[in-house]
Amino acid sequence: MKKTIYLILLAFLIVLGCSKVEDVSVDNPDENQLKSARTATALGVWDDNSGVLRTSLWAPPSVYTAPAGYPAYVASNYDVMAHFGYISPEAVTGAVVEFTFPHIEYFVPHITKTSEYRTYSVNNLDNATVITCTADMVKGMNPMFCFLVNVDCGKGNNGLTTFWTDMKVNGVSVKGTIKNKVFACN
Repeated sequence: MKKTIYLILLAFLIVLGCSKVEDVSVDNPDENQLKSARTATALGVWDDNSGVLRTSLWAPPSVYTAPAGYPAYVASNYDVMAHFGYISPEAVTGAVVEFTFPHIEYFVPHITKTSEYRTYSVNNLDNATVITCTADMVKGMNPMFCFLVNVDCGKGNNGLTTFWTDMKVNGVSVKGTIKNKVFACN
């Protein structure tokens, strides 16, 4: 009987220890962050800030052709694919859209339709902290902004690195209550 209970408890602990949690609060809840795990499926579902901005994290695709002007895509060179769906309250022509990625080494935009191609620039060629583009926005949900990024794990704290902190449209943050995106480097 003891042996049976021991084996059941051991099996339960193994299952509990091996289960994946997609969004886990980190040690300091004041930092408003999420921890992401490396999996082959969605890392995080759309956030609940559905009135303005929605985000989702995915594992990088195994095959992808990078847009012209970017290096050839090699899946093993990227850690995560970040999607941003902006819901504009009105149509805006020539909106300046900025994404703050404080700890990434490089990125490539993930574009599946040529009609969604945007030209991105970075504020610092050695560290792509702010990625900017100019885009026309429709009222409502706009074509997604998607990035494949290589996270700079050298700047992590306890194996975690904050890789995304904000999105601005014409200088105004649209992040709302969405949490910073944190990558588990280990």
